[in-house]
Amino acid sequence: MERCVVDTSVLVSKRLDSVLQCRERYVTSVAVLEYLVWAKKSADSSSGARREGYLRLIKMLPLLMEEVGLRLVDDLSIQDVAAATRWVLERGVNPGDALISAAALKLNAVVVTRDKDWERLPEVKSVII
Repeated sequence: MERCVVDTSVLVSKRLDSVLQCRERYVTSVAVLEYLVWAKKSADSSSGARREGYLRLIKMLPLLMEEVGLRLVDDLSIQDVAAATRWVLERGVNPGDALISAAALKLNAVVVTRDKDWERLPEVKSVII
């Protein structure tokens, strides 16, 4: 694949190997935020070694992004946000997924995901792993 945008579900799944097939790899601030919220909530509801593991995942995120070659992309226009809001309201798409999709469309990229929600967005190319 030429260009890929990584969904949060891939970031949390330990399946970043699937992204290495992409020549250009992107992640949005939305996916980073969702990852951090997930890891922080998980840490806060855990204790001991499990809590420390989630905190380590938070600390390692920038290094992981660098190692995989993920570039942060967030250059959305008002029209891109308008499309995302339509998907949220008309198709029931998760707001984060809608913004990630808008970024993927803008880049003419494929969303790499573990989430079947992208089936509701046929105009966005996606690969469900």
